[in-house]
Amino acid sequence: MRRFYLTSEVYLGFLRRHDEGYLRPYVDLVSAFADPGELILELGCGNGLSSMMLARKGYRVVGTDLSPFFLAESSRWIGPDLSYIACDALELPFKDESFDLVCSNELIEHLPDVKMGLDEMMRVVKPGGRIVIVGPNLCSPILPLMDLIKKALGRHDEIVWAGSIGEGLKLCLKNFLISIGKRLSARPRFIYREPDLDDKVIGGDSDSSYLASPIDLERYFKLRGFRIERLCVGVGIKGKIMARIMPRMGLYISMVFKKPHKAGDRV
Repeated sequence: MRRFYLTSEVYLGFLRRHDEGYLRPYVDLVSAFADPGELILELGCGNGLSSMMLARKGYRVVGTDLSPFFLAESSRWIGPDLSYIACDALELPFKDESFDLVCSNELIEHLPDVKMGLDEMMRVVKPGGRIVIVGPNLCSPILPLMDLIKKALGRHDEIVWAGSIGEGLKLCLKNFLISIGKRLSARPRFIYREPDLDDKVIGGDSDSSYLASPIDLERYFKLRGFRIERLCVGVGIKGKIMARIMPRMGLYISMVFKKPHKAGDRV
């Protein structure tokens, strides 16, 4: 995976398609939980555009990504309140309790060791600080149904999870049962997959290594004493309705956690 992200021209092109319009809901969510001038750490920022958007809103931002190749494009945005560092989200080169807020967009599903990644986020955020995680809910039973809709609309190049009606219905049931099992468990149950690193099929999270689920994150952060400030934040009318009705089974993860002020305290 490391070698893939360090060299893939096709994946860089995929990141470039994530323009300001695509990233704005994520940036707005982070902004809603950050005070002016706070120091923000963004993990997995890709080519750095989202970090630049956060800095433009008046925050001090450190953007990070595993790939110096992707970050090479960020040099145009570096300024007094914005810097970039190539590093591994599983082993951050920062001191404990360094940042007011830690955030990531579409990173969690790519981590080969989710616990280690979450522990690092928790380590570097200050007491009373927040962690914002946004990404796809790959355990959602709605996900394969969306593939079937894309297939019906002729968008075959975007289909990853379900290429036929049979596959879609089978995966829908599988994801529903997985989500129910997670809900019944008192502890997180992280499920991993072998990522498809073929440049020809980039998109649709084919390169994901973790079947991301908000239920896992909810369980893990609660066990560590964090308060869940937002279980799911919907975007648009449909998204807000889905967030209210089925926050744990919708298509997207958009969660906000707050760190205890003192070790052992629940806030």
